[in-house]
Amino acid sequence: MTTVSGHRAADGGWTIVVPVKALDRAKSRLARALPASDRRELALAMASDVLRTCVATPGVSRVRVVTSDTDVAALARLLPVEIVAEPPGTAGMTGDDPLNAALTGAIRGVPGPVGVVTADLPELGTSQLARVLSAASGHPHSIVPDHHGAGTTMAFWTGPVEERRPRFGPGSAARHVSDGGAVALDGADPSGASGRDVDTPEDVLALTGRTVGAATAAVIRTPSARQRPHAAGVSATMVR
Repeated sequence: MTTVSGHRAADGGWTIVVPVKALDRAKSRLARALPASDRRELALAMASDVLRTCVATPGVSRVRVVTSDTDVAALARLLPVEIVAEPPGTAGMTGDDPLNAALTGAIRGVPGPVGVVTADLPELGTSQLARVLSAASGHPHSIVPDHHGAGTTMAFWTGPVEERRPRFGPGSAARHVSDGGAVALDGADPSGASGRDVDTPEDVLALTGRTVGAATAAVIRTPSARQRPHAAGVSATMVR
């Protein structure tokens, strides 16, 4: 694991790890609505908003991004964010989700409470994340299920370091609970923003009228995007 140090050292607060896959592989399920260049731009914008939220949230002492993408790394260098290189070959791994191998390396040996926050939560703000962290601090292991109830948008550990095992991938919410003993933080974020990840055109469409981060809002308001036809009714003018 190669780590580029950020600008703050951990002081007993939370270490938050944000995984961002290479942008040319990001958000493939949006392909029926957005061309590759737009998907890449949207993924980078959402990652930017999530990273900035994590950095600005009270109680967070260190933020790490796990990525192999040069644009994401460049973004991280502008923020107080550590860069953890995605292990070589994880993109082609079979069996367990390769994301788990990358995350395991990123949290290994980190003292204090640790959390993983996915990079596709454009509605996540500091107040929502602070509420979730407060709830997570009361459990050895906890998660935030996605808005479908099957996936996981956040996972947290405050217990022994050797028991911290990410279980992301299909059906991850159930596996975090049944295999890892995690507690689902239902109701910790009444707004629901912490569970509303963006994977499909329908998820993008559901952002209509909701508050999203500045980078995400700028991307989906781009004039060039507005002029393109979008499948499944997705419009680039859907957010205020």
